[in-house]
Amino acid sequence: MANVLKKIFKRAKPLKKGVYHYRSGGTLEGHRVHLRIESNGSGLLIIDADKILYLNQTAAEIIKGFLDGKSNDEIVKVMIERYRVRKDTVSEDLESIKHTVKRFAEATDIDPVTYLSNKDLSMFTTGFSSPHRMDILLTYDNSDIFRSFCFKHPDEVVTINLEQWKRVIEILWNVGVPHILFSGGEPTSFEGFIDLVQFAEEVGIVTGLLTNGEKLADMNYTNSLVEAGLDHLQVTLESHRKEVHNKLVGEGTWEKSVKGLENALATPLYCVAHTTFTKKNMDDIPELISFLKEKGVYAFAGIALKEKMAIKEKGLSLTESEIKDVIKVLARETEKKGITFVWYGEEIVEGEAKTSGVWEYSMCIEPNGDVTPCEYEYKSFGNIQKDEWKDIWSKAIKYNRGK
Repeated sequence: MANVLKKIFKRAKPLKKGVYHYRSGGTLEGHRVHLRIESNGSGLLIIDADKILYLNQTAAEIIKGFLDGKSNDEIVKVMIERYRVRKDTVSEDLESIKHTVKRFAEATDIDPVTYLSNKDLSMFTTGFSSPHRMDILLTYDNSDIFRSFCFKHPDEVVTINLEQWKRVIEILWNVGVPHILFSGGEPTSFEGFIDLVQFAEEVGIVTGLLTNGEKLADMNYTNSLVEAGLDHLQVTLESHRKEVHNKLVGEGTWEKSVKGLENALATPLYCVAHTTFTKKNMDDIPELISFLKEKGVYAFAGIALKEKMAIKEKGLSLTESEIKDVIKVLARETEKKGITFVWYGEEIVEGEAKTSGVWEYSMCIEPNGDVTPCEYEYKSFGNIQKDEWKDIWSKAIKYNRGK
């Protein structure tokens, strides 16, 4: 995406916080649009319930202007008065933003969640009223062997049912969460999962799926997810070598995961391949990336099993030095193959590869409704079904700032 709004505007009082709905409007004619303005003036532009564009204050104001039907001259005049900036600066940024938004709305080959901002949009530091994304752990069931020693969670938990999850999704939409990621365990094993995806589509929330891909080996099932309104998905494959993947995940899983990845790539959905690196697969990166490229993968996400994450088989975890080497090789190999690379971790990624902001932009809901910082850490801020959101959010902010 083009780098816009590089100029520094003098700070003006933010627009009034609120949610604005548009069925048509100039540049986005024919699209269903929701624009959320936060208390600090930042915005969330949700297009057709399947794309999210995060906006800083000035971008949000310009976009609201043309969605409200104002002419370019009217928008430029208002921005000059509010920010005391040169006319040609506003005019250039206005055209750039309109072009970027139009391309984003019409594109089918880009990440459905992106940013149009010249500043950090951390949910804990810029006045947002809810996470940018909520990871929903539908179940701990059918967790493969690998995940059973990656994530800490209670041994016993009373899980909520389909209708209760629907109510949770409504709550999330009402408090301003625009994006949910279904996770687990294996979320596709949850009874009524496709119904839940369809319900989220009807509500208007952008949906993603984190899966081992085994159920997607059935193309009919994969197509049913597309028809239900799923917007993107991530398929985990621990190795291009069957014996290594099966050792980490379980016998007989590799073929299904590979087929599931192939089926996902054959759909219009934005699809990411994902691998968690351990002692077992860290030396095979060039071969893995070549294998994924042959399958048609265009986006890849990686993370490492750190010592503090391992619960049972600690011999698989990587040292800080090993993780740095993994990132370096991944960045090099994905660049060679023309694959977008994102690292899910706190480590610094050099070059064109990006470090995911997942830790700053998302939170998690456990199978019983408890809201926690992330899948790796079970610390309840309250229960989404029982407690007021403002109380949950207040505890989350206090926890984050105290870290």
